[in-house]
Amino acid sequence: MKITMKEIAKEAGVSVTTVSHIINGTKRMTDHTYNRVMDVVNKYNYIPNYSAKNLRNNSTKTAGLIVPSFPDSFVTKYTNSIALRAREMGYNLLFVNSNEDTDYEEETLKLFSSQMVDGVILAPAAKYSQPSPYDVTDIIESLPIVLISRYHDAFTNSPIIKQDDFQAGFDAGNHLLMHGHQRVGIIYAVQDISPTVDRIKGFRHALQQRGIQLEEEQIVNGEATTKGGEKAVRRLLHDQPDITGLFILNDSMSVGVISGLKEMEISIPDDVALIGFGDFPSASIIDPPITTIGLSPETMGQTAFDLLLNKISNKDYHNKVEVPTHLIQRKSCGC
Repeated sequence: MKITMKEIAKEAGVSVTTVSHIINGTKRMTDHTYNRVMDVVNKYNYIPNYSAKNLRNNSTKTAGLIVPSFPDSFVTKYTNSIALRAREMGYNLLFVNSNEDTDYEEETLKLFSSQMVDGVILAPAAKYSQPSPYDVTDIIESLPIVLISRYHDAFTNSPIIKQDDFQAGFDAGNHLLMHGHQRVGIIYAVQDISPTVDRIKGFRHALQQRGIQLEEEQIVNGEATTKGGEKAVRRLLHDQPDITGLFILNDSMSVGVISGLKEMEISIPDDVALIGFGDFPSASIIDPPITTIGLSPETMGQTAFDLLLNKISNKDYHNKVEVPTHLIQRKSCGC
């Protein structure tokens, strides 16, 4: 049986405005009133008609979120934070994992731009330093977009919140040098995206200040996975057994690196020191605990949604926010 908001209000003995506030989460009501309305909503399995709302007030109260790799703990944390903030603000959230596929990302953005959502939070899959593989001009004109974690030259007029990746890389490189490691390597997750590029730049700059060069053969791809990290460290140390320090650009790969080194009977940190990125929940309790770069994905997610609300209300809003990172010292680096 279909029921209207007006009929819900009549049966619950409240105003239509009260029903609207409760369904959309736009105003706090007493528990008594809330429960009375929700009893009727649940009784009839009422689902708001967002397409009708769009025709009336040009708003769907729905936002889109496109992320590149959901299994990553850092992405998971900011995704959860975005979802919570959206709910607080009375929004529904449509979530899509592009899995680093730019074609799928383009299809999704085009779908979202057809008045399905009010705006989108996007972590671009495309290589930031090259022309976008698809034409974003029309999409940007019709759809408010906020970038999170990654930037891309095609979205220069979009607000963005990102971590300070250069400083993260610099701190990791400097810390390994402090422990006496001069022959070091990097295991990265995804090539040519802005976090990878900036973390390597910062790491390289720390080494250059000490007169040490980071060669390309000291940088290998760990495929953003535990298994990939294990394969990468085996390959790296087989080719360059003199490496004694590693910066690993996500903590899933760090777990794989630790597993690989143990199977190779290489001691951590006595033979090889490790610094990871992201501080996933078990990083402090595995053996050895992982020294890592910490930041606040929860703050990033909440701020990203607030930036999107500002962009929705003002198309000329272009605020840029950079979240600081910090080094968390544990035993994997020798601390």
